[in-house]
Amino acid sequence: MNLVKLKNHLDKFLPLYVVVSMALGFYAGLHINVNAHKNTFHWLNLIVVIAMIYPMMVNLRLAEMKNSARQWKPLSVALLMGLLIAPLVMYGLIYLVGLFLPISPKLALGLLLAVVVPCSSMSIAYTGLSDGNLELATIIVAISFLLAIVVVPLWLKVFASTYHINISIWLLVLTIIEVIIVPLILGIGTRSMIVKKSGEEGFLKIKPLFPSISLIGMYLIVFLIFMEKAKLIAEKPIVVAIALLPIVLYYLIALVFLTLLNKGIKIGYKEHMAITFTSVGKNEGTAMAIAMAAGMGLMAIPPAIVPIIQIPMLVGYLKLSKSIKNYFGEKTAKK
Repeated sequence: MNLVKLKNHLDKFLPLYVVVSMALGFYAGLHINVNAHKNTFHWLNLIVVIAMIYPMMVNLRLAEMKNSARQWKPLSVALLMGLLIAPLVMYGLIYLVGLFLPISPKLALGLLLAVVVPCSSMSIAYTGLSDGNLELATIIVAISFLLAIVVVPLWLKVFASTYHINISIWLLVLTIIEVIIVPLILGIGTRSMIVKKSGEEGFLKIKPLFPSISLIGMYLIVFLIFMEKAKLIAEKPIVVAIALLPIVLYYLIALVFLTLLNKGIKIGYKEHMAITFTSVGKNEGTAMAIAMAAGMGLMAIPPAIVPIIQIPMLVGYLKLSKSIKNYFGEKTAKK
């Protein structure tokens, strides 16, 4: 089996597989009494979540974080955008959309969760394809995951109180430990063991397997979410439609804002692409995991549908890389 081809196939058809997972989960949920098997689904969700997050951590190179001190400006912009500005932008969009359309508190919290979580490891792939700064992208991913341990529970506690939802900060911390810390420890240990046994070259040969497992895990968790919430969605289809509007607006605003900001403060093209893909692109698998582990299914719906918007938006921005490079005053190299 060609692992690179498998990874590329799953990447290329990610939007299609997400839609198929949603449809199959929705259909299954309409014909299965999910409530009768709640405990089984709880453990199944947790197993799938760990199987999805753990492979991401295997490919994470924490040693590269030592270089962050030399790139303080782009690193600061990425972290501020991803962990501070993004939630505030989404909060504003929820308020504006809420003036015209009803948004339930748990749905609003799910929308906020979708942009509070750290960036996706896929952001590194997008950065590489756009000829961006891969090292910076890797550093941002690593630090974002570590800061998420503190930032995500705090933001959700603040927003939950705003929407008058009773949510335990300790439950959120425990959830973060389950879906980030445990896979992180296992991932670092696995990478170290493989490199020690087979060398760096041996690790590189099987490296494409890990993101493939993560993507399959993501499809499974999307399937499980829509299966568990199928009857709720069937009764309130407008919930999904309402959730899509703030998500679309968020990506449009975030991409335009970062392009203008980074150009204005004289950040280079390579650094700009690393900042954009890592701060705008979100790890919705982690968001879904937090919502499901916290027992708030409706909150998991926005993260579940985000890939339908996120992938086309980021791929579209990637397709504009030559024009963006020219906008940043850098000539595109002739091949």
